[in-house]
Amino acid sequence: MNLRKGTAALGLLSLLAATPGCKDFYDINVDPLNPTSARLQEILPATQGSMSVYLGLSALGLSQATSTLVNQLASTRDVGSYTPDGSSFGNQWAGLYSDCLINNEQVIKQGTASQSWDYVGIAQIQKAFVVSQMVDMWGDIPYSEALQGAANRAPKFDKDSDIYKDLFTLIDAGLANLDKKVSSPGISSADLIYKGNVAQWARMGRTLKLKLYNQIRLNPTPVLGSESLSSKVSAVLAQDLMTTNADDYEFKYNASTTPENRNLGYIADYVTASRENLIGRFFYVDMMLANADNGGKDDPRLRYYFYNQVSSPASQPLADFQLGRFITVLVGSFGPNNNQNNSTIRTLPGLYAVGGKYDNGSGGVADVNSGKGVVAQRFLTHASRRFTEAEAQLTILNNPTAARTALEAGVKAAFDKVNTIAAADGSPLIPVSGPDSESDPQTIEGYTADVLARYDAESTTAGKLRIIMQEKYKAGWGFGEDIYTDYRRTGYPAITLPGSPSEPNTQLTGGYPIRLPYRQDDLTANPNAPKQVNVYTDRIFWDIN
Repeated sequence: MNLRKGTAALGLLSLLAATPGCKDFYDINVDPLNPTSARLQEILPATQGSMSVYLGLSALGLSQATSTLVNQLASTRDVGSYTPDGSSFGNQWAGLYSDCLINNEQVIKQGTASQSWDYVGIAQIQKAFVVSQMVDMWGDIPYSEALQGAANRAPKFDKDSDIYKDLFTLIDAGLANLDKKVSSPGISSADLIYKGNVAQWARMGRTLKLKLYNQIRLNPTPVLGSESLSSKVSAVLAQDLMTTNADDYEFKYNASTTPENRNLGYIADYVTASRENLIGRFFYVDMMLANADNGGKDDPRLRYYFYNQVSSPASQPLADFQLGRFITVLVGSFGPNNNQNNSTIRTLPGLYAVGGKYDNGSGGVADVNSGKGVVAQRFLTHASRRFTEAEAQLTILNNPTAARTALEAGVKAAFDKVNTIAAADGSPLIPVSGPDSESDPQTIEGYTADVLARYDAESTTAGKLRIIMQEKYKAGWGFGEDIYTDYRRTGYPAITLPGSPSEPNTQLTGGYPIRLPYRQDDLTANPNAPKQVNVYTDRIFWDIN
């Protein structure tokens, strides 16, 4: 299946990108389009559609791999055994450069020439987001000399912290261009994310700054020098950030099949009979089923997050791991059923992540009629902003009270998002409160009260941070990159690694990957490229744990 045809926007890619971006190192330097060959209204949606493919929860998306690395998903591929190599992420690397960033750069170039400052500001902030994700995954990457076409066929790999430093400048430039309040022709239909709403783009840009400041908190000096991180964080928190779920930075899908516009994860797991994804045991069992961290009851979002195809807990002979109706393959499994065809019995991503099926308990083999596939690919959300603020208040500003307030807002925003998706699907909503009011953890108010009680019970900063990061982990289901980054920075939640007693017949072959390897072909072709990294020892600059 050609997932690059997964959205209407992606249908433009063959017209807008100079090469398909799969084989040659020079893909990251394909010549930008001649300005007369496409309009800004055509280029911008192509950048956003390709961003959703290569960062999203699909076979070509980094979210699938990173979700596996934090045990939200499992996989029988190399990343599923924690052994990625130079061939593992070639499509994502090339796609982000040659389908997304090269066209995004053209928006900046062409928009500057025509003084279409809203287009330019959007593209600058979008570039900052995509590049920051690439740095978080790969560390040093081509940046200052990339995307120059024939002018530089062998760009240097810029230092990761230097790129981060420049991203703050890039975001500020984007905000300044948005503040010019230009309304260019076609912007409302071309912008598939905020419909040309520059106020929302500005909120996203400022929220992105908060996110990046927070991510460097363990090692801010390479980026900020002698400047105060706490002052930077305080200043950005005083500004207009994402304030409601309507501000979520996400790529929206719809139910169209001609052209194909449904969520790519839905296509992979509901339209394609062989399935693509497996659910991580740690996520389902340790984080979502009844335990002390869930008020002694299943997380209320369980039926929205996952769809169990089997209708009863009866033992399934082909299951690698089974607990009740939940069936998956364990990360790093060498069990006798790890390669069995379990497509009709495995648990699938549900309504919340990909627009699949709400689990009403009756089971049934999923197919194309089991959902709508209209759920957006989320990137940076209001809920995430609140959890990031909670971490920053707690660890940078040393204000556990303000952190608690942000944590509460994050939990409620996360549940509101689930209910918004459920309402659009026609599925039941999670009740806000119940007969026992705040004492019932199956309601939003009760669950929130329980989270706050556990936060209050923790006497240390580390303990309170653990509560924050657990909730962020759950709410972030569907976009694995940030969860992977958070885990490497904080160590929370304490995911179960292969080889642990709770996951029999599993093994950790080489260690835990703390970064992604470069595409080997790029390193071979570019004389200015570094040597291949050691994914188990070579850290990104913000990771000093």
